[in-house]
Amino acid sequence: MSANLVSGQVYPCPKGSVRHREMVKKSGGKELFPFLVDPNTGISMYESGDIVNYLFQQYGKGRSPSVGLLESTLITGWMPTLLRAGRGMTLWEKARADPPPKKLELFSYENNPYARLVREALCELELPYILQNIGEGSSRAKLLHDVSGSKEVPYLIDPNTGTQISDYKNILSYLFQTYSMSAV
Repeated sequence: MSANLVSGQVYPCPKGSVRHREMVKKSGGKELFPFLVDPNTGISMYESGDIVNYLFQQYGKGRSPSVGLLESTLITGWMPTLLRAGRGMTLWEKARADPPPKKLELFSYENNPYARLVREALCELELPYILQNIGEGSSRAKLLHDVSGSKEVPYLIDPNTGTQISDYKNILSYLFQTYSMSAV
């Protein structure tokens, strides 16, 4: 698969990491997250609210963010993080120092709890990836079905090993076995 205009490249920046944080500092001038770089317009920006508003303005076909969307991130974003003791926010001590040569590709959608666990693992391992966001009813679901034969997320493709895998437990096991220092 290759990234296209509706996919996103994610460079995780967990606390304690250096690999991608330097890239953000060089691009934006400071280490603040989240940070968006839109290669289509050359725009880069910090702050969740500004990013959401920009994305709706630029790509939302005239729509505005739903009332309460930004406020709901306290429940949908921070609460699960707090309940899971900050998983996905800090670098795992056994993460490999060098990234794989090619980005992994994750088919996901934001509110899927199993996809969230996989995104947390990718962050802890500081693995850059292409995010294919496949929401319920998405016209992009065909892409997932063509690749996997299913519409189930999460689904991971690793071009470095040729692995294509579903089921979050299998994906998590694969990621930590393949991309930790003990796997070297």
